[in-house]
Amino acid sequence: MVPWVAGASILLALRVSAQDAAVPPASAPHVTTASVDYSHVSFEKGLDAWQLASVSLGNRAGWGSLIGRVNYAHRFGSDGAQMEVDAYPRLAPWLYAYASLGYSASDIFPAWRSGGELFASLPGAWETSLGYRQLRFGGAPVTLFTGAVGKYTGNYWFSVRPYVHATANGTSASAGLTARRYFADGDHFLGARVSYGSTPPDQVSVDAAALARVHSASASVQGSGDLRAPVQLTWSLGYDREELAFGTIRRSWTVNGGLRVPF
Repeated sequence: MVPWVAGASILLALRVSAQDAAVPPASAPHVTTASVDYSHVSFEKGLDAWQLASVSLGNRAGWGSLIGRVNYAHRFGSDGAQMEVDAYPRLAPWLYAYASLGYSASDIFPAWRSGGELFASLPGAWETSLGYRQLRFGGAPVTLFTGAVGKYTGNYWFSVRPYVHATANGTSASAGLTARRYFADGDHFLGARVSYGSTPPDQVSVDAAALARVHSASASVQGSGDLRAPVQLTWSLGYDREELAFGTIRRSWTVNGGLRVPF
């Protein structure tokens, strides 16, 4: 597996809610990919299941990747849609960026969400990044500072990604550890992730209650591979335990499946 190509696929997949989008070398051909994803979140008590579906169209070339996406969700008895655009420009052989902008007129999504990050490949099969995510639910914006440190060892990859949120009442933080075993390339892998902390990660499914949570612990497994060429299947299964305001505990299971078709 070519480390640079795999590294682009891995690091860009760290945005949990987004579709993978590798930044190819300059000599890579233009590739357009259509994707469909569906997530089902079931709660142990007190809440009806959440559902999220998304359709996206992406194009990658020597300069990087561009993805347009429409998300549709059913939560709290309401339906809503969100539009997003993600860009992954390649700035140098060892440096690339991530920029994102999303909008929704529905109350179950942030009115606006944005993000930016720089990713660098380092000697010794190390990678690092630094950036931010911002959510606007109608009041003051919520800004999360984030970054990542990753390391390749053979066909394995390990990464640590923190999120830090500064508020008037202090600073909250969380961190996640991801491990993956890659096979033929960056689109074929099995992996797992664990995270702990109070700051919510960068997820499409984040709601306003999660922004004020006290503690959270989560674990998930995920994979990607060929369903039937050229169709690729992605999947994940995760468990989340959140302590919200006033001592409320919210436990949930999330099942996600997606299809990718390059053409």
